[in-house]
Amino acid sequence: MTAFTRILLAGAALALAPAAMAAAQECPTAPSFVGVTGPNSDVRASSSRIDGGDWRVAEHFAREALESRTSSRNKTAAAINLCAALANQGSADAAEACDDAVTRGEDRWEAYTNRGAALWLAGDIAAASADFAAAAEIASNEDAVSANSALAACAA
Repeated sequence: MTAFTRILLAGAALALAPAAMAAAQECPTAPSFVGVTGPNSDVRASSSRIDGGDWRVAEHFAREALESRTSSRNKTAAAINLCAALANQGSADAAEACDDAVTRGEDRWEAYTNRGAALWLAGDIAAASADFAAAAEIASNEDAVSANSALAACAA
């Protein structure tokens, strides 16, 4: 190989490197979870703890809301939050909580987003991708939905 050919190949590699790096940056490294808020103080507290990554306290407030005499709307939000909290703690109860969230909120993109993210963390990429797709059918413009859709696309 001549010196000129080596220079051309090196130049081509350098020209392609930014495009490869940009493509790699578009793939999230972890699934996104969302917190759902509402008029109930325990639901609001669990949502804010999810936003802050304080999973144990988020779990506590979500359970408090689920055990209270609040509305079914608030209980749905609490179930969605409990799913995120338990999944991020690696709890064996996460699957059941996430299924409950989807049952309660079958029309809520947040329920599918969090269950999909929990399934992703558990290693069930196919089921997670299906939930991410369901969330996208309901609300494709949400940031967490877009991020999780990109995650699934990168894994395909």
